[in-house]
Amino acid sequence: MRPTVRGVVAVITGAVLLVAGMWAGYPTVRGLGAGFLVLVLVSLVSVLLPLPLSVDRVVSPSRVSRGDACEGQLTVHNGSARFGTSLDATDWVSGGDTSVEVPVDVPWLPAGESRTVAFPLPTARVGRLTIGPMALRRNGFGGLWLRAGQVGDTRDLLVTPRLLPCHGVPTGVTRGHVGADERVERGGTDLTGLREYVPGDDLRRLHWATTARTGTLMIREDSDPSRAHLTVLVDDTPAALVADGDLDEMADVAASILRAAVAAGHPCRLTSARGGIDIDLAAGIGIAVNPAAVLEPALVALCDLASQPPSTTGSPPALHDTDVLAVVGSRHSDRSRLATLAGSLRPTLLLIDPTATQGISWSAGAATLSGARATDVLAAWDSVTS
Repeated sequence: MRPTVRGVVAVITGAVLLVAGMWAGYPTVRGLGAGFLVLVLVSLVSVLLPLPLSVDRVVSPSRVSRGDACEGQLTVHNGSARFGTSLDATDWVSGGDTSVEVPVDVPWLPAGESRTVAFPLPTARVGRLTIGPMALRRNGFGGLWLRAGQVGDTRDLLVTPRLLPCHGVPTGVTRGHVGADERVERGGTDLTGLREYVPGDDLRRLHWATTARTGTLMIREDSDPSRAHLTVLVDDTPAALVADGDLDEMADVAASILRAAVAAGHPCRLTSARGGIDIDLAAGIGIAVNPAAVLEPALVALCDLASQPPSTTGSPPALHDTDVLAVVGSRHSDRSRLATLAGSLRPTLLLIDPTATQGISWSAGAATLSGARATDVLAAWDSVTS
């Protein structure tokens, strides 16, 4: 409970007029000063009187894609039978290491009545957001005093990456039985070789006959460019996350490419440069496959990645069993480090770079696709894969 700026001015003005009126012997000035002080006292009493207020807040929907509309609804009921009140409210939206103040304009609340106010919530950033607690300020008579406190509990809001339209996955590079990389242009599931199992390999590719004969888990190497193994690596190092919003655009690119690949039946993997994410997405074509359900773990993982502050710790992932490697980063990404992670693979770099003058560039057989927004990068992706 504290006086407002207006209340402080009223106290000073009243005191000066009262003293000046008494010193100069002017009853009118003295009475005017006393009147100011009485108003301040009345305002103080008005906020000291307890009012039975009930507050309820609803967030709808509780999950949205980035940029979609989401609003909170605040319902306040004045249980007093005599006194109305003036209220101001502020809700807090926090996620990661940032907090946003959302003001709520509550109209005059008469005695015994309720008011419901809708207010928009920010959904420009990907992540897990916490709504609340709400700060409710009760204004005294004339706005000279106010009484503030926290009311209500918290609500969770999940803001997932946007799923933008894109299509196609580049032709895969299969690893032959002699260790050479060769680009296969025909379809089918021809057996081209066998190799020992590496932790993280898809168990559905076990060659059971050879495994039973040798006693060693063996993985079959098939030539199937129509179902290339796609790995999407998100650069989540602190160096890549210098500008605000870069990770949000990067998440949009990664989620959109994975959605297109999953819908086409490609086995996919989502990982990050620091190893905080490593998720395999099932493959399959037909009515039995629900792309939204398959993609769900990747969307949640990207939300969790955006909600955590960047860290310099973490082990880089092992990029094995990959036909197509797409590295999503920003213009601040350390390209030499990404090339080291890719090893002998020829990755496609997808960079959020507002300063790029060339959308598509090639170097040593690898493509770099740049754009100011996720939509620009995906347009370049479509032109390369079509």
